[in-house]
Amino acid sequence: MLTTYIIGCLALIIKPGPDLMCTLATALSCGKVRASTLMAGLILGCWLWVLLLTAGVASIFIKYPSVMTAIQIVGIVYIGYLAFGAFKDAWTDFRRGNDGALNPASAKGWRLVVRGILMSMSNPLTILFFLAFLPNFTAGGAESSPAMQTFLLGTLFCALVPFIYMPIIFAADALRVRLLGSARAATCLKLASALMLTAVVAILLLQIKL
Repeated sequence: MLTTYIIGCLALIIKPGPDLMCTLATALSCGKVRASTLMAGLILGCWLWVLLLTAGVASIFIKYPSVMTAIQIVGIVYIGYLAFGAFKDAWTDFRRGNDGALNPASAKGWRLVVRGILMSMSNPLTILFFLAFLPNFTAGGAESSPAMQTFLLGTLFCALVPFIYMPIIFAADALRVRLLGSARAATCLKLASALMLTAVVAILLLQIKL
């Protein structure tokens, strides 16, 4: 049963979605350090959903879907703002003929973590996964309470994320490093990052239920 749960978790993590696309965009434009920091925020946001589900608070989003919609809209506006900034940087480089060197990434600390939390918690697929999938793997006759089982299974899901994300982050960063020093390549990577963030906004907009 645990094996089935792990397979289901890996399938959700691997599936190209807003969180993965944002992480990939960050790795391409800013490097593995900042992408890893963003990933930490995404995992923390996911774990906060686990805590809410364990405490029974997450069920409010079934009873009051407008609350979930409001959270989604906040996340979409923020990611849209990031996409606009990425397009602006790429356009500036294109017009000025930037020397293009992509400087080594430096972690932004709490700002990237907060960004990751906001992205994760505004993704409805995460909470729907926990609400619909996770309860199927809690056993009523087990020594641990259903709440504790929910917490442990949810934490396991969060722990699996780096095993999928880190290879992708390092691969994207390796591509970025190979293109260091090329003005055209630097601008193209920034544009690719902007397009990915725009795709994330489009995906999240399609998921909103008004």
